[in-house]
Amino acid sequence: MNNQFTFKTFRLLAAALLGAVSLSGCTDSSEEEKTLASFSSSVADFTDYIQEADEKINNLDVTKKESADELLELLDDMDAKFAEFANTQMPAQYENVKDLAVQASEEMSLAVSHYHTAYESEPFHESYADAAYQCYERSYECVQLMGYLLAGEKIPENDHVKVYEESNDKNILDKWLSNDESESSENETASDEISEAIE
Repeated sequence: MNNQFTFKTFRLLAAALLGAVSLSGCTDSSEEEKTLASFSSSVADFTDYIQEADEKINNLDVTKKESADELLELLDDMDAKFAEFANTQMPAQYENVKDLAVQASEEMSLAVSHYHTAYESEPFHESYADAAYQCYERSYECVQLMGYLLAGEKIPENDHVKVYEESNDKNILDKWLSNDESESSENETASDEISEAIE
């Protein structure tokens, strides 16, 4: 599947989390420190697993008939691992990571389901395979976003992710509620554009 995402940030953060926990002291560790230690270990394990699974998938010999069965087995295992990570207890400061982990797991489950349908159909069902790949890509996109959040880095905008900054314009309601016709028509146009963007 030749996944284009890198997990360097994810791995570095896992190491940083483990280091922070080690420095905080091994004896008399608080519940919060124990949760952080467990979480950092889960992040490291999940990252290692993703890289191994990606290598196995990319090394499948597509000329062999049994490679389809091998792919489905790998995907079933990935589905289970993504669900396991989504169920990991995460420290309160990583709530956003939890949401993304759940979304990644849901997308991976959809991808696996669609891949099974595609490969188990006679003949091969290409539209299901295409849908599966899109879900698979979205799942990995969530993983990439988790890496940015864990590292405290700014999330870059792309076709699927838009980063919005809060506006502090205290006159915005006055502009929206103005009786001026030109402003009213501008607002309607802006409203239409926002509706189109959401769709």
